[in-house]
Amino acid sequence: MRTAFDGSIRRRIHFFRHGDVSYVDKEGNRVPDSRAVPLTDWGREQAALMCDYVKELSFDKAVCSGLPRTVETAEGILKDRGLKIEVMSEFEEIRSDPDRYKNLKSLHDVAYAFEGAHLPGARYGEGETFLEFEARVVTGMMHLVADKSWQNLALVAHGGVNRAILGWASGASLGAFHAFDQNTCCLNIVDVDTHPDTGEIRRMTVRGMNITPYDPVKKNVDKLALEMIAERMRAKYG
Repeated sequence: MRTAFDGSIRRRIHFFRHGDVSYVDKEGNRVPDSRAVPLTDWGREQAALMCDYVKELSFDKAVCSGLPRTVETAEGILKDRGLKIEVMSEFEEIRSDPDRYKNLKSLHDVAYAFEGAHLPGARYGEGETFLEFEARVVTGMMHLVADKSWQNLALVAHGGVNRAILGWASGASLGAFHAFDQNTCCLNIVDVDTHPDTGEIRRMTVRGMNITPYDPVKKNVDKLALEMIAERMRAKYG
């Protein structure tokens, strides 16, 4: 068990974004149901690379959102550990309006959809408000922190979810939502210090963010995650 200088119980959360998927076909059309997309071959390879990258780490609890891409990624990363992967729907990705693309005016609205997340009433793609989404994710995190059965947690979720967790842990909240980019199958690490008796959170520390074994120094990554989706949609929208 890790302890902080002041006697707090220090536990570690490793949270990953799912591996590569394709939300857009070759003609630039969005897939009918983004919730159901599986990993691509590259996504499965990313999970295998991450599995090797974290092989010396021990996990005593594993959670995913339950959407297929997180289940498949979790199974790839945690392969052969014999660890049950629990599902918590609080960590499903932020939800947009399924019809948002019918009235799409500019691909900039896709590429920079997370800017302004902190503004009152701001919604993602005419769907869930960022404030409601943040509350959902933080509720899930508080449930996990209240569970004293684990010391090292593995959580496989989504880019938006991870941004919300980083905002919660850093104290930046939605004001920094747009700034915490998340590449596919990346790793983030946060330590949570809690009171040994009451379980109250005393502090949180961001140890690592957006770590990708396939490109650790981001040599070949210069576009934002949402910019990549917008690029793929150019074939249809121009």
